[in-house]
Amino acid sequence: MARKHNVSLWTLVLLLVAVLSVNVVTAGPTPAPRGGSTRTSLRSSSSSSLSTPSTATSKSFLSFGQFKKNPKSSPPVPDSVTQLARDVQTVLEDLRSEKYDPTVSASFQGTTLPTFAITWNHDLWERHNSRWRMIAYFLFWPQSALFRAVQPQLWTLLLWTTLVVLVQSPVTSFPPFLAPVLTPLFASLQWTQKVSVPMTSLGLISSFVASLLALRTNQGMARLLEARQAFGKVVLYTRDMASVVRHFIYDKDPQLALKLARHLATFSWLLKHFLRGTKMSLGNKDEDIIHTMIGQYQPEDAHYIQRQRKPPVAVLMRLRQALTQLEQDHLLSTAEALAMDHLISHMDLAIMTTERIVASPIPPLFTTHGCRFMVLYLMILPLALKSQLQGAGLFLTVGVVGYAMLGLEEISHLMEQPFRVAPLYHLCKNSMTDVANAFCLAPPDNLSTGRLHDETRYVPEVEPTTYAKPGQGFFVEDNY
Repeated sequence: MARKHNVSLWTLVLLLVAVLSVNVVTAGPTPAPRGGSTRTSLRSSSSSSLSTPSTATSKSFLSFGQFKKNPKSSPPVPDSVTQLARDVQTVLEDLRSEKYDPTVSASFQGTTLPTFAITWNHDLWERHNSRWRMIAYFLFWPQSALFRAVQPQLWTLLLWTTLVVLVQSPVTSFPPFLAPVLTPLFASLQWTQKVSVPMTSLGLISSFVASLLALRTNQGMARLLEARQAFGKVVLYTRDMASVVRHFIYDKDPQLALKLARHLATFSWLLKHFLRGTKMSLGNKDEDIIHTMIGQYQPEDAHYIQRQRKPPVAVLMRLRQALTQLEQDHLLSTAEALAMDHLISHMDLAIMTTERIVASPIPPLFTTHGCRFMVLYLMILPLALKSQLQGAGLFLTVGVVGYAMLGLEEISHLMEQPFRVAPLYHLCKNSMTDVANAFCLAPPDNLSTGRLHDETRYVPEVEPTTYAKPGQGFFVEDNY
């Protein structure tokens, strides 16, 4: 009896354990308390998802951010070449319809005098080579950007010259209301009348200051030319990449090719804002361009680009991601994949070059050293000329020499940060136009097979350049 009682007792225990285990399994893990740490549950869920092979994303990348088996993702909006042309036209004629860059000062927009801040056409070159240009330079001198920039320093120099003349002149009579103040002041400064600086001594300093200014100007010019060349290559590489995508990908997957084209069309605008910053861009982050070209078709991609620290690099990441998937699906040959990878690398190199120019100025130690000597020279100049020139001649000489030196120093400062005056606005328009041309303008028929192009894949020939009408206000002659 005791043995039977023990067996029945153990049977009840086992049944109780089985019931409890079933309840635990069906109930699942207990939720974490509010405000507590969920790191353990996130780690376990992520590890379980990584351990399970996913087949939903292997063939669905061609939708470019829209996964087929994700119920939360919105369905992709169908795109077309005609719609691409309309969106480019919206950007160039509505969103960025200004003839001159609105973020650049009006003095650099070239309305009266030639300027480096725009891309030139043949008419501007004719004006620049005209024999009447000398007259125009003097007539519009007060409107020049350089004259406006150096006016505060120049007026300060002339005020200092006036003070030197008054102090070193034997003035004995003053207006009645100023006599109580100026008479003892000038009496205490009579010893300065004996101070004189010979021109030979000043000449020793002038050669040194001139050498420093010339060297600094040459360095600034080199930075300006390098920046212009680097951003010009951006126009070249985006145009080549658009042509490659059009011929290598468009016939195999038109939707993916058009999405890549939209990323390429916005690349130069993103790089321009990245180089100039939000302050110089007047708070405009080109979000309207991103929404027009990408956001209304691929909102996930637009959000991905806008939240990146370097939006141009985000575009290259998407291009390389698409290239990798196309290679894995055997949709590109080795030569085609190498050509695309080569262009992506060159675009990345252009970003690195422009970023280096912004991040690495001319050594400030050299700049401040030359500026100090120039200021000392200009302060001593009236003392040296006082014994040789009088009246208006003294002020005219000091003003001309000061304008020449202060102008060179200001020019070197402008060229040291070249992307503030470079024609990035017009180059971005050129880049977007070239990308659209690669998709919207049909090339001649295939001569080897006689096969005609599918006209539904191009913009109708009635108006092939709706986004680049003549006289629109930007120039396309200077692309690189």
